Amino acid sequence: MQSTELSETQLETTWASLSDLIRSIVNSKPLETNLQIAYELCQTVCLHGQSKELYDHLESILADHLQQEKDIIVESTANDTFLNILDNHWHIFCDHMTTIRNVFMELDRRFIVPKTSYTSVIDLGKQMFKKAIMEIPKVQSETITCVLDLIQQDRKGLEVDSKLIRSVTRLMLDLSLYADFFEPSFIKSTIDYYGTEATEKIHDLSTTAYLQYAKDCVQQESGERLASYLDQSTKIPLTEAVTDQLIYTKVDIILSQGFESMMEQEERKSIAILYHFLSPHDSISKLRTAFGNYIKIVGMELVKDPTKDQQMVPTLLQYKSKLDKTLKYSFDDDSSFSNALKVNFENFINSRKNKPAELIAKFIDSKLRSSSKHGEEDMEKILDKVLILFRYLQDKDIFEAFYKRFLSKRLLLNRTVSNDLEKNILYKFKSECGPEFTKNLENMFKDMEVSSDLNVTFKEYRQNVQEVTLPLYVSVLAQGVWPTYPATEIMLPTDMMSLLEAYQSFYDKKFKGRKLAWRSSLGSCVLKSHFPKATKELSVSLFQAVVLLLFNDKSKMTYKSIALTTNLDDRELKKVLQSLSCGKYKLLIKEPQNNNVSDNDIFEYNADFTASAVRLKINSIQQEQSTEERKETQTKVIVDRQHQLEAAVVRIMKSKKQMTHTALVKELFEQLKFPIDATDIKKRIESLIDREYLVRDETNNSLYIYQS
Repeated sequence: MQSTELSETQLETTWASLSDLIRSIVNSKPLETNLQIAYELCQTVCLHGQSKELYDHLESILADHLQQEKDIIVESTANDTFLNILDNHWHIFCDHMTTIRNVFMELDRRFIVPKTSYTSVIDLGKQMFKKAIMEIPKVQSETITCVLDLIQQDRKGLEVDSKLIRSVTRLMLDLSLYADFFEPSFIKSTIDYYGTEATEKIHDLSTTAYLQYAKDCVQQESGERLASYLDQSTKIPLTEAVTDQLIYTKVDIILSQGFESMMEQEERKSIAILYHFLSPHDSISKLRTAFGNYIKIVGMELVKDPTKDQQMVPTLLQYKSKLDKTLKYSFDDDSSFSNALKVNFENFINSRKNKPAELIAKFIDSKLRSSSKHGEEDMEKILDKVLILFRYLQDKDIFEAFYKRFLSKRLLLNRTVSNDLEKNILYKFKSECGPEFTKNLENMFKDMEVSSDLNVTFKEYRQNVQEVTLPLYVSVLAQGVWPTYPATEIMLPTDMMSLLEAYQSFYDKKFKGRKLAWRSSLGSCVLKSHFPKATKELSVSLFQAVVLLLFNDKSKMTYKSIALTTNLDDRELKKVLQSLSCGKYKLLIKEPQNNNVSDNDIFEYNADFTASAVRLKINSIQQEQSTEERKETQTKVIVDRQHQLEAAVVRIMKSKKQMTHTALVKELFEQLKFPIDATDIKKRIESLIDREYLVRDETNNSLYIYQS
C-alpha cells in the first residue's frame, strides 16, 4: 500500500542532501554523503509517491551543470584540441551519469521508464547533453569537420589518433547524430576525396595497377577503416561511394584504354577485379559489350587474312582456349558472358564464307591421318576442341563436303590412324547435327567393310580358277555416297590389266546387272625394287608405279615416249615425273637437271639410288587439295543448297497454298540450316515461277500462289 507523502520539510531536507551529492558527482568533488544512504533516501521519496518532484530536481541540476559544460566546449571549438576536450568531457559526464544512476535506480523503475520517453537516468543525461551541447550548430559542425579532417589524414597515410576518432563516432552514435548528420557528411567527403584520386590515378597508373589500387581502397575503407572507427551501418554506402568514384564513373575510360590490353596480356585477375566491381551494377553490360567486341574484332583478324589460313585452326583453338579461361577465371562462368562469347565467336567465324569450314575439315584430316604423332587419348582431346569450333559453323554443309573428300582419301589410301577414332568422331557429328548429316559418311565405312569381304572372296575365287600372281585389293564404292573423282585415262601394264579383268569377271558373276567404273587416280601400289646398292620397297601411287615399271625394259626414256606409252595427260604425267626425279627420293635422273618437267626432257633409271630405310613412301607432287577439287566441292554444295531451297519453297507453298514474299522468306530462314540470303531466295522463286510451280497474284505482285 502506498505511504503518505513526505512533508515539505522532510522533502526539502532529503533533496538538499541529494542535491549536494549530485553536484559533487558532476563536478568530480569528494562525496560527503554515502551512496547507499543516498540510494535509500531516493527510494524513500519514490515510495512516498513523490518521484515526479525528485525527477524535476535532478533534471534542474543536470541542466545547470550542462550549461557550464556548454560554455567550455563552445569556447574550445576554436582550439586545435577541440575533439580531445569534447571527448574527455563526454566520457567524464557518462561516468558521472553511471554513478548517479546507481543512486536513482528507484526513480528509473518508478518514474523515468514508465512516465517519460527516456530509458534510464543515463539516457536522460545523454539526451540533455545532446540538446544542450551537441545540437548547437557550431559544436556539431566542428565535431564533424574535425573527425573528417582526421579521416582524410588517415587516408593520406599520416599518423592519426584512431581511438579518438572511434570514441567521437561512438558519441555521435549514442546521441543518434551519426546516421542523420555525420554519415552524410562523411560519405560526401569520401566522394570528393576519391573523385580527385580517381582523376589523378587513372592517368598515372596502368589499367591493371589502377584496378588493384581501386580494390585496395575499397578493402581498406570497408575493412580496416570501418573496423577502426566507423559503424557497420556505414559499410554499404561507404563501399558504394568509393566504388562509384573509382570504378563506375571511370568505367568508360577503363574499358577504352585498358580492356584490350588486359585481354591480350591475359591479365585475368585484373579483369576479375573489374567484373566483381561491375557485376551488381548496370555498368556490367558495358564490360560484356567490350568482351564481345574484343572477341569479334580479334577473331575477324584471325579468319579474314588468307596469308594466315595455314595456321587458322590452331590459332582459333588457342584463341578459344584463352577466351574460355577468361570466362572461367575472370567472369565466374557468368551465363551472360558465356552467351556473349558464343554469339560473337559465331559471328566472326562465319564472317568469311566457306573457308573456316574447309580448314576445320582439313585440320581434322591432318590429325586423323596415320602419320599423326599424337596418341589416341591426346587425339580425342584435340578433336573434342575442334568440334567446339565446328558447332559455331553455319556452313556445316561445306564442312561435310570437304570432310567427306578428306575421309575418302584416308579410307582409300589406308591413311587413317584409327577406325574407332573415325567412328567416334562420326558419332559426335551425329549427336550434334542428326543422322542425316552423317548418313553418307557412315555408308563410306560400310562400303569399305563390304569391299574387305569382297577381296577375301575374290582371293579365294582366284585360287580356284587360276594361279595366284600379284595381290589386288579393290574398293567398291557406291555412287552418290562418295565424292566424285575424274575418270583419268591410263594405259596399264598387261599384268595389271589382267588383274582388273579378273576382278571384273568375278564381280559380274556375283552381282548381276551391276556395273563397275574404274577410278585409277586414287590407286596405289607397293613395288619391290632392286637397285645395285640395295633392294627397296616403294609405296607409290598407281600412276607412279606405271611410269616406274617402264624402266624395267629401258634405262632411259624421253618425256614424249613415256606420255605415249602411258596415255596420261600432260598435267598428270608432269606431276608424276616431277615426284620421281625432283623429290626427296630421286628414283629417276632428269636431263636437264632442274625442278620443272618439259616435253623435251629425258629420264634415266638411277642406278646409284640409295636410302637408309628399306620401305620408302614416294610422295606425289601435288597440293593436298587442288584448286579444282576445292571449286568442285564448293560448287556441289551450292547446287545442293539450291535444290534444298527450292524443295523447301515448294514444301511450304504446298502446305500454305499462298503466301506473301515476306512471310515465305521468314519461313525459309527458320527452316533451312545453311546460310541463305534474300538474293538466293529471289532467284530460286523466279526459277520456280518460270517452271510454273508458283504464280504471282494478279493484283498483289508480292503474293505467291502454289500451282498443284
